[in-house]
Amino acid sequence: MYQLHPHQRTLVNQARQELIKGNKSALIVSPAGSGKSIIIGEIARLATEKNGHVMFLVHRKELVEQITETFKESGVDLSRTTIMTVTRIKNRLGRLPKPTLIITDETHHSLAKTYQEIYDYYSDVVKLGFTATPWRLSGQGFESTYDVMVEGPQVQWLIDNHYLADFDYYAPKLLDTSQLKKSSNGDYSNQSIEKSLERKAFGDCVSHYQRLANGRQAILYAHNVETSEKLADEFNMNDIPAAHADAKTPKAKREQIMADFKTGKITVLCNVDLISEGFNVPDCGVVILMRPTASLVVYIQQSMRGMRYKPGKRSLIIDHVGNIERFSPPNAERNWSLKGREKRKGKQREPELDKYTTCDVCSAVFDKEENTTCPICGHEIETENESELKIDRNAELEKVDTQNFQMKTNYVITKKPEELTTVEELKTYAKAKGYKPGWIYFQQKQRGWL
Repeated sequence: MYQLHPHQRTLVNQARQELIKGNKSALIVSPAGSGKSIIIGEIARLATEKNGHVMFLVHRKELVEQITETFKESGVDLSRTTIMTVTRIKNRLGRLPKPTLIITDETHHSLAKTYQEIYDYYSDVVKLGFTATPWRLSGQGFESTYDVMVEGPQVQWLIDNHYLADFDYYAPKLLDTSQLKKSSNGDYSNQSIEKSLERKAFGDCVSHYQRLANGRQAILYAHNVETSEKLADEFNMNDIPAAHADAKTPKAKREQIMADFKTGKITVLCNVDLISEGFNVPDCGVVILMRPTASLVVYIQQSMRGMRYKPGKRSLIIDHVGNIERFSPPNAERNWSLKGREKRKGKQREPELDKYTTCDVCSAVFDKEENTTCPICGHEIETENESELKIDRNAELEKVDTQNFQMKTNYVITKKPEELTTVEELKTYAKAKGYKPGWIYFQQKQRGWL
């Protein structure tokens, strides 16, 4: 039976206290690799111990077996649980035991239609949602689904206290500064950073792996299947055992590839979004990013995939596409909110060749000109996966000073001034807006902090 760490126990107690206060739903934020499934298992154990029935929603069928094993290890009475994908539950409404508690894993997907239909059907049932990243590409918030947010420790605290592995980060030394434009606060604007990095990867994958991580197991994220397969071939041609797997790889073959990777027969595992949420390889400490993304969720899930703690382990992130310039390092302090973000002006997506696409998670077919996320399971669809990616193989990546990195402020400036809760947030907000120091003093005075 699992033993919770003190910070995990605190998160469980905080969630229970919010429900005792009368809230009917809570979104629980816990960073990637922080033992979220163990926290979920403890909450489910407490619920079934009191003769409750837990309904557990997942968006990938591969996660059903994983969470079932976690529940067994946590001492959950499985006869009092329903563990299914959202599509299966939606298709069985009225035929399943009524739950007393609904738990949603990776709940940043939960704004999708299928989740909402389940929530509406069980409108009187308490809901708990778990995610490392309460963020949507569309900017939509979660206040319509959850009453309150409960936050666990930040990533840097988990590193400092040996719950996550520390990391080294390598990225392109310079962007195309000729395309960069300054924003009102004197920093380069996010839009010009994205334009500079658009459709480009820097450095040769194999040579950088050999220089920085030779012999260590690595997960490589590519932007499309063709590139992933080509990169796997390049590693193999250099006597580095590699394999490609994607959502369309036959199940038996995919399971064999995963088994070979876990046992070390495969050194570099190349994929397209397959090994993100819920894939647990504790001893894999190297991540290679060859997939540019506009999604903070994708970036966090992928960049932190090698940071699960093991004594003496130091993770390595090799970022060939400059994702760090869009989102800051994984250990950046994030100021989450249930509220949505302001919608960006202008086009948010590139022109697409085909009108329809198939979701890699639930196989739904939908109009991708009208949707940035799958309308059934909520999986985020990004056009970067489908267009050509130019690779500057002569570029060299350099180690990033992550502790002194110029942190991006996008997430603070989406808040209203009255939602800022610390002096640091006030300073960040003022810098982003170009306000004078007197504004910070006035805000502190208004709050009674001075």
